[in-house]
Amino acid sequence: MELKDAILTRRSIRKFIDEPVSKEDIKDIILAGMNAPSACNSQCWKFIALTDKSKIDEVADALECATRKFYSSANASSELVESRVKLTTFFKKAPCVIFVFNTGMKYHDSRVTELFENNLQYSHKKMVSVMGSPEILSIGACIQNMLLTAQEKGLGACWQCDPVLFSKDICKVLNVTDSELVSVIPVGFPAQTPREKYLKSFDDVCTII
Repeated sequence: MELKDAILTRRSIRKFIDEPVSKEDIKDIILAGMNAPSACNSQCWKFIALTDKSKIDEVADALECATRKFYSSANASSELVESRVKLTTFFKKAPCVIFVFNTGMKYHDSRVTELFENNLQYSHKKMVSVMGSPEILSIGACIQNMLLTAQEKGLGACWQCDPVLFSKDICKVLNVTDSELVSVIPVGFPAQTPREKYLKSFDDVCTII
């Protein structure tokens, strides 16, 4: 598949057939992510790929419990609670689920870091934030590489953010203590054909001067 075709045909897939994804394909998808550009060449990512159904279910069960508790505590309707549970845990039907973590980065110029921290009293997190959150931008590029590689292989995937609200619960199950969860990506062979997506016109979003 040509790159342009992969970009134009990629859609978010939330339903999968019951067929495993090969370890070779999983490795290729993650290697594509690892080859994305990253701020200061920080390569500020880490991945955990689950194919063990019992472990995927364990994560999904923890998320369901956390989701119900959170939305119920906010007096959400039962209908809303159920919809949020479904939206947060649909990855449990995928044969592979990739968890993407941010391991952090150091700014390339220590003089700038010292100025922000010592003269301006900025925490490292605040400094990175005002500089455009390069860690998150880097991981976004990483994930896009992964999604396009999955598409090129005839696989479907979805870039999930909702589970991150309960990252502590996920990290506890996965025994991760040194990184920040950024996204959950279920991967598998599609069991659906999503409708064409609406795009804003070029002129609405771009000005060439």
